[in-house]
Amino acid sequence: MHSTAWLKGLDVTAGGQGIVSHAGVVLLRALADRTGLTSGLSKALTRRGFVPVHDRGRVLADLAVAIADGATVISDFAVLAGQREVLGPVASVPTAWRALEEIAGGGPKTARKINAAVNAARARAWEGIVARYGKMPGVRIADKVLDGVICVRLDATVTPACSDKEGAEPNFKGFGHHPLLAYCDNTDEALAGMMRPGGAGSNTVADHLRVLDEAITAVPAKYRRKLMVTVDGAGASHDLIKCLDKAASRPGRQLTYSVGWALGERERDAITGVPAKAWEQAVDGRGEVRERRADGACPDSRCGHRRCWVEEAHVTELTALLRQGRGGDQLAAWPATMRVFARRERPHPGAQLTLFETRDGWRYTLWVSNLPAAARGWRSRLPYIDAAHRVHARVEDRIRTGKDCGIGHFPSRSLAINTAWLTASLLAATLLAWLRHLALDGDLAKAEPKALRYRVLHAAARLVRGARRRQLRIPATWPWAGDITAAWQQITALPQAP
Repeated sequence: MHSTAWLKGLDVTAGGQGIVSHAGVVLLRALADRTGLTSGLSKALTRRGFVPVHDRGRVLADLAVAIADGATVISDFAVLAGQREVLGPVASVPTAWRALEEIAGGGPKTARKINAAVNAARARAWEGIVARYGKMPGVRIADKVLDGVICVRLDATVTPACSDKEGAEPNFKGFGHHPLLAYCDNTDEALAGMMRPGGAGSNTVADHLRVLDEAITAVPAKYRRKLMVTVDGAGASHDLIKCLDKAASRPGRQLTYSVGWALGERERDAITGVPAKAWEQAVDGRGEVRERRADGACPDSRCGHRRCWVEEAHVTELTALLRQGRGGDQLAAWPATMRVFARRERPHPGAQLTLFETRDGWRYTLWVSNLPAAARGWRSRLPYIDAAHRVHARVEDRIRTGKDCGIGHFPSRSLAINTAWLTASLLAATLLAWLRHLALDGDLAKAEPKALRYRVLHAAARLVRGARRRQLRIPATWPWAGDITAAWQQITALPQAP
């Protein structure tokens, strides 16, 4: 058998016509147009007395499409320009640079106009999601789903810089920038982002309040009545919790927060006073008790022997001990509605414990929430209060995949231009999220950017003309050809935004 037989008689030439690579990008481009994102950006970037050859809203939308398609530098924008037969006139790479420079030069005023355009398109996209599924996706908490609530998750990330760019500074993870981002847990889309120097603090109050305000504003008005906001311990601060408590007290609105909390001397003292029976077993992502097989357990891995299983984690509430304990009210300066919870778990191998934790071998994590003590149902149970906070870690996945969509691939030395690039990157991630919810099914509806590119966006097609129409014909042998054509039908069936 000759392993090189496939090479026999094969020539590679550059004379093909009617061939379209990256044919799947038409889905994202059509989605941007249908939701009114492109037209909204055009209005936002219009300047009196300036009529460019390439509309700047179209350029920004196309730049977001290119980033979603895998572009990591501005020169990759040429991929779209090479699809003129399908996409029509596309701006050149220098024009894309000029568009970013103009957005950067517009400052906060232009940024607000862009945000308003994106938010208007988001409202239409969410209407399409509700029309397709009957409701907005809920918030997954262990084996439960919390419906009717929109969850906003805030987190910061460090993006490395390999050169001396403006704002790149030494930080706890090296050298680079430190953007702060907010995502919607229901749809996995970016809601807001703030470009920050590398030395920006993890719990800078002003930054968190600004991004939180922009994120809540980004949520369509009809869905703001019931919100959940989560922040990890690095972003916790007195002023942030005070602001969240004030927002939660607004009549007609319901806002539940879950924020990480430091393990200090008063918390350690309270933990030592917790009765053994007050610790409840935590649950895992499947809603099952977090246990592991003990050393020396019997051969039957499904046995019910108590000695064969080791409890991995427990959860309890410390509020009463901190407010009414032997030290008096130690939370008097904090909102009266704030409750304090603690989780203890067996540390993984290599974990570094504090001196307090080495005494009993447990690793402790604390957080606070304003979930009413009078709440009923599964949501009020300690294991699910714990699970609701732990799933904040999902935002780290959103940031990780966001880094596959331009976050951190900042192309310029200028901080202002890189801020404009971050805007385009968040748009790219948002378009991919809308694509999954509005047009894809099965595994593709859960796919990460790399998988979507390989299976959908980078698919090749032949462009055929006839009867005054154009057809993109995906090869019948392509495993996801049916998914691509079905997605096109779903997108083109959306009502055209004005």
